[in-house]
Order: sequence, then C-alpha cells, then structure tokens
Amino acid sequence: MILRRLSQSLKEQNWTAIVIEFVLLVVGVFLGIQVSNWNAERVEQKRAIELFARLIDDLESEKINVGYLQSYYETTSAYAKVAIRGFEAPGSIDSETFVTSAYQASQWQEAISSRSTFEEIVATGAVDLVRNEKTRELLIGYYEYDWTKGLGFASRPHYRELVRGAIPYGIQEAIKASCGDQPATIGRTVFYSLPKQCDIDVPAADIEKAAAALRSEPSLEQALRYQLSENDTKAFNYAATGKQLVPLIAAVKRGVQ
Repeated sequence: MILRRLSQSLKEQNWTAIVIEFVLLVVGVFLGIQVSNWNAERVEQKRAIELFARLIDDLESEKINVGYLQSYYETTSAYAKVAIRGFEAPGSIDSETFVTSAYQASQWQEAISSRSTFEEIVATGAVDLVRNEKTRELLIGYYEYDWTKGLGFASRPHYRELVRGAIPYGIQEAIKASCGDQPATIGRTVFYSLPKQCDIDVPAADIEKAAAALRSEPSLEQALRYQLSENDTKAFNYAATGKQLVPLIAAVKRGVQ
C-alpha cells in the first residue's frame, strides 16, 4: 500500500508526500527486521535458559554421584583393612569376615560425568550468557579436562582379578546376592552404595576352604595393600571433586539468573 502511494506521488511529483512515504517505508522495513531479530533473540534466550537449567541438573546430579562414589570407596577401603588384618594375623577375625572382606575390597564402580549439555552450550554460544568472568572460568575449568579418564578414577588394580580367581564362584555369588551394589534412584539417576557389613549363608567348610585358598596365593596380600591405596586415592579424589562442584553450582545459578 505504501509502495502504491509512493508510486502515485512520484507520478504527481508530490515531493513532500514522496519523502513522507519513503520515510514510512524505511521505518516499516527497519521495524520488521527489528521485530524479527527480537523474536530470534527471545527464542535463543529461552533455549539458553533451558540449557543452563539442564546443566545445573547435571551438576547437582554429578555432585550426588561423586558423594556416593566417595562413600563407596571408603567402604571398600574399610573392607580392605579388615582383610589385611586377616592376612597379617590369622585368627584375629573369623573366616567368613576375612573372605567377604577380601572380596568386597575388590568392588569397583565406573566414574561417569555427563558432558553433553555443556558441550551443547559451548556449541550454541550460550556460554556467553554467563556474564561473570570468574563463573565462566570455573565452568570451563571443570569441563575442559574429563576427570573420569584420570588414573586416580579409572584404574582397576590387578587385585580384583586375583581375588576373584581364588574365591570359589559359589561364594562369590552368595556375596553378590547379599552384599553387592545397592541401587538408589534419585530423580532419573541410579546411584550405588555398598553395605558396610556382609553376612552370607554358606557352609562353614566352604568358607574355610575359601580362606585357605586366599592365604595360599602368594601375591594376594601385597596386591591387596596396593588395592587399599587405590581405594583411598579414589575416595580422596571423589571428595575433592565434590568440593569443586559446590562453588561451581552456586556460581552457575547466580550467573544465569
């Protein structure tokens, strides 16, 4: 309609009308572009807010997970110490406790960290919404190295293979049935813990046979000491990761509000 009036004004050489129509045309185009840009920015902003809400959920879930894993390896360390006592001073603990502790010391959980949401935030440029430079540094610093691949988290010492090769399979099954990983579901995530005490219903003769098999393996006690060191290291590393997550979560929450 503006173009038709502008064309008519040109024919009539109505310069005042021409200027007015031209200005209206330019303003209309400009406003149309601006509205389109505002809509696009609003959609991007909404998407970024959704991504950061997901990221906060990921980080809070990760904090719970590393807490469970810290407790998990503290428990395996406690079992390892009991089993070492059984090696060093036979008769100081009963054979069932010795066998179950030796087995439980070998328990292992995989380190898992969800990185997909953060990678999507970086790919879409949404990380620029975090205005605070310190918060951005904390966030990038946490994700730039995949800590789950570090030896302090991912290693699986030889002791696990040795002890499971020495204990009869039927006893292993009894231990797994009574004292294996205990699942706990929080939100959409399943976390695992170990019972701090293990009692199994197995004939005493079978237990004594298993205890004798463990003591007859010459390299098992030494491997168990190394396993204890590894379990302690994992528990320490998970505790450190949990402490790192506390200020990060708080900072990200403040940074996107």
